[in-house]
Amino acid sequence: MAKYILVLIITAILPITFTGSPTSAEEEAKAKTPSLIGIWQVESATLEGQTFPKEVTDTMTLRMRGGRYEAHVGGQVDRGSYKVNDTPALMQMDIHGIEGVNKGTTFLAIYDWQEEKLRICYSVEEGKRPKKFEATQPGHFLVIYARKKK
Repeated sequence: MAKYILVLIITAILPITFTGSPTSAEEEAKAKTPSLIGIWQVESATLEGQTFPKEVTDTMTLRMRGGRYEAHVGGQVDRGSYKVNDTPALMQMDIHGIEGVNKGTTFLAIYDWQEEKLRICYSVEEGKRPKKFEATQPGHFLVIYARKKK
């Protein structure tokens, strides 16, 4: 169970990458796109209706930079990459585990961002993406992060 939880936690942490020369519409969209780069502390995490205790969430951090993530849960580390698609109504994120417990695993997620808060809901079921921000259904994991203050 602890390994399963770690897998879910790690998939919630991701950086944004952009390619190509931006048009003015792309520049406007980019100005509205959050910067996910930085270190994020977990405020709350819920897996399939079960809320993680504060003792666990206090040990969870996510660092995102250059299209890569590094998640820490207690003494365990998970590293990987992510890619976002912010054009649909629900912004989407694909997370790929490269090193650690999620190595070789891809998670599909939705996310939103406001100010210094990041909310990610992802599915631990292969090939499925959540349709809303809730973790009451089997296979859904919802994490709310706050940007770590310097």
